[in-house]
Amino acid sequence: MTNYLIKDCLNDHTKISKINNSCKELHITQAFSYKTAEKIYNKSKKINLITVSKSTKERISPKTKQFLKSKNINLVIKKEQGRPIDIPIEKLNQIIKMHKDYSYRDLAEKLKIPKSTIHYLIKKSKKKKLKNGNKIIYLK
Repeated sequence: MTNYLIKDCLNDHTKISKINNSCKELHITQAFSYKTAEKIYNKSKKINLITVSKSTKERISPKTKQFLKSKNINLVIKKEQGRPIDIPIEKLNQIIKMHKDYSYRDLAEKLKIPKSTIHYLIKKSKKKKLKNGNKIIYLK
């Protein structure tokens, strides 16, 4: 579970100025304009992959797609459904490691977390994204 990638996510509530300068991958949840694509590129010239949903890609203009292609930025459809698990990755790693040696009941007593919550976290740890503060972590 130690293999993870922090990938910025841009939506209607996020400002482009908050994108990390060294960001290489970006997930965008809404269609964006040519001007927005330019601003994103100028903010982080290291971006080489932008993932979007199928419907978002359909709404992006051909001019914007051509711009991204000219800057060697791949625009890929990726299904990133669902809310991320809102737990620090360190805590989730601890629960998963301890689960190998302890039962749900023992874990609940040791970590002072309800047994049903531990069961839920272990089951949902197979999801591909976690929320760590204001960053979304995409697991490999």
